[in-house]
Amino acid sequence: MRKREHGYNYDGETVFSRVRSDAPGPDDETLDREFFVYVMGPYTAFNAECAYDDADKLRTRFADDPLFDPDEHVTDDGRGDYEAVLQAFCSQLRERLGVRAFLATDIDIPTLDESDGSTPGMAVPRQSVAFAAVSDAVVFVFTEGGLTTGAGGELGTILGEFNLAPDDPEQVRKPRERFCVFQSEGFESGTIEEIPPAYEIESVPFANREGLVEATQQFLVNLKRDHPDRQLPIYRPYDG
Repeated sequence: MRKREHGYNYDGETVFSRVRSDAPGPDDETLDREFFVYVMGPYTAFNAECAYDDADKLRTRFADDPLFDPDEHVTDDGRGDYEAVLQAFCSQLRERLGVRAFLATDIDIPTLDESDGSTPGMAVPRQSVAFAAVSDAVVFVFTEGGLTTGAGGELGTILGEFNLAPDDPEQVRKPRERFCVFQSEGFESGTIEEIPPAYEIESVPFANREGLVEATQQFLVNLKRDHPDRQLPIYRPYDG
């Protein structure tokens, strides 16, 4: 296992120790349980009732989406739970690919808002950077049905934190090959769509749930291949 103690700490221990302890693993104990995939995306589905006064006239207040199902992913109080969509995707990756796929909410580190004062909180952007740093792969998922404002901002924050802009004079801290953005074929966002080419990160379209899993599998297979001419560190820490 590549060393992952990279200086990201929380409450007296490394962030990776929390990730290793809390990230769900595949049921099959014979599989490689040391390949960590951090999955990011919106946690809330777009709800037309929050944006339009006449949304009650629509067939559904949620957008047509290849992953979000209003019959499965709506809470008792009517909120579109896109986090449940991403959890189901992580579960598929664990079951079919044998990796430790996880969301930020799987790790027992409270945010600043969640902290009750008895334990320290960690700001959401700082959590995202730390989880990305210690993971073998970082996957972003965007579809037309997700409320992408926060997740889109985190995408830019993370890529910038690792010095991935081509004109950044600082050393790249995490190889670009360890990131991939998956966008549904109907997804439209000028800002988010410009980020992958701006940071030279791969962007892959998908049409449905199965297509997303298959595309992610191909991405991870390429990463897991060991080749003497392409050694990809998980993270390059700052000197000192």
